[in-house]
Amino acid sequence: MANQSTTGFGLRPIRKVGQTDNNGGLGEWKKAASSTQIFHQDLTLLAATGYVTPGTAGAAILNAVGSLNGSFYTDPTTSKPTWSQWAPNNAATDMTCLINDDPQQMFEMRTAITTLTQADAGATAPIVATAGSTSTYISGYTIGAVTTVVNQLKLIGITRDEQNNTLDESGSVWRVMISNHILGNNEVGI
Repeated sequence: MANQSTTGFGLRPIRKVGQTDNNGGLGEWKKAASSTQIFHQDLTLLAATGYVTPGTAGAAILNAVGSLNGSFYTDPTTSKPTWSQWAPNNAATDMTCLINDDPQQMFEMRTAITTLTQADAGATAPIVATAGSTSTYISGYTIGAVTTVVNQLKLIGITRDEQNNTLDESGSVWRVMISNHILGNNEVGI
């Protein structure tokens, strides 16, 4: 059976590793004024400036924070407190991003490739930083091809969702974790 879609949706939190409660706790991280927008469920990184930015494609990045759940800021045009499911590029100087930042958080993420097999469980893969939707502001990030170097994602296994677990077709959904989390053990600083 074909998978439902090949459109990415970023890192969708699903559960915690082990027997702890998945309470949906979010960390608060600052975003610089007039910086690049971050879509809902994009992988976020902590820059050397101390502000979060959207994740980039490619191999190991040691400062991954988690997936964006939304932002809160004072709208620079109306001066009103504003909640948004994404973090827009605007002049707000008080933008706080709410991020699924627990290093033990497991996510689901779609792949746009057909080369992943069950044998890839336990391997690492990079993200493909496809632009998000400008109508829904949801991430377009997907999983890239497995390589032999350390990458941003650790593949845990295929989803249990029967409508998205066909491996030999594009659009399969995998359970993943961030392999180079800034809050994880033995990670160097920025």
